[in-house]
Amino acid sequence: MNNYRVLFTGCTFDHDKINELKEKGLEIIPAEKNLTDEELIASLQDCDAVICNGEEYYSDSILSQCERLKFIQFFGIGYSKCVDLETAKKYGKIVLNTPKVNSYSVAEFTLGLILTLNQKLLVHDYNSRNGDWVEKTFFDLKDKVIGIVGMGHIGKYVAQIMYHAFGNQILYYDIEERKEEEEKYQAKRVSLEELFKDSDVVSLHIPLNDSTRNLIGEKELSLMKKHAYLINTARAEVVDAEALYDVLKNDKIAGCAYDGFYQEPVDLSTSEAKLLTLPVGKFTLTPHTGYNAVEGTTRVQNMCIENLLQVFHNESCKSVVSK
Repeated sequence: MNNYRVLFTGCTFDHDKINELKEKGLEIIPAEKNLTDEELIASLQDCDAVICNGEEYYSDSILSQCERLKFIQFFGIGYSKCVDLETAKKYGKIVLNTPKVNSYSVAEFTLGLILTLNQKLLVHDYNSRNGDWVEKTFFDLKDKVIGIVGMGHIGKYVAQIMYHAFGNQILYYDIEERKEEEEKYQAKRVSLEELFKDSDVVSLHIPLNDSTRNLIGEKELSLMKKHAYLINTARAEVVDAEALYDVLKNDKIAGCAYDGFYQEPVDLSTSEAKLLTLPVGKFTLTPHTGYNAVEGTTRVQNMCIENLLQVFHNESCKSVVSK
């Protein structure tokens, strides 16, 4: 049996799992999450593939020095965090990800952010700890309007949760008509402007690309109700940071929550970081962790291995992003 060597940055496998995979022909090489470029290049010299769960970025200068490397398997969905597809193609590297496996986890996390903002949980906690025993009002989610931007794998689960749990009216904006969701959840496809104008909560679930970067700007945010909330578990860059800061600072919307930021980790010297100077509860930030349910991590691990076994054995693999 051929043994394929696979570097795993930020390795989540224990020794038993590594030994089990070796019997299947995959020799897993555990590595730290924060390898320098030089350490990464050295580690990849005799590897056939890499599972990317670290902070590294596979730049032109790195890939040009890794001739044996053929497959770049991202530990999750957002592969653009670690590699540019055109650069990968230039050096003949095949990029894979793990679509769908953590979609439900992100949808549940989205609900958590909605409840955190609306029930003002962080505000109440902060005030109570500091001797300010003040009750603040919130609204019932029941029967409210939820606007979903992007009715893909995650957006569909958000619609399912909100419709069945709270009886929400579901509005959605998507490049495709989603007939199944329209029937299941009485969802209505609307323009982006109508969605922002009529929703009590807007939740973003779109990929980051040239057409979605800064898709949400001053025009859309200015249409929102004063009591409404914006939830972004997609990429930060789909929202214009300056426009968002303006509406939050001037209390034009009630609040916003991001899972992930414009720089990860946050760089406090950048202009976007002024969002973090807003009062507690106005802008809430979590460290790109919505996928990180125990069950979701196991599913991602399993798909990474399944993908690599398929491509090593020249079998069809639906998780190939680009060849």
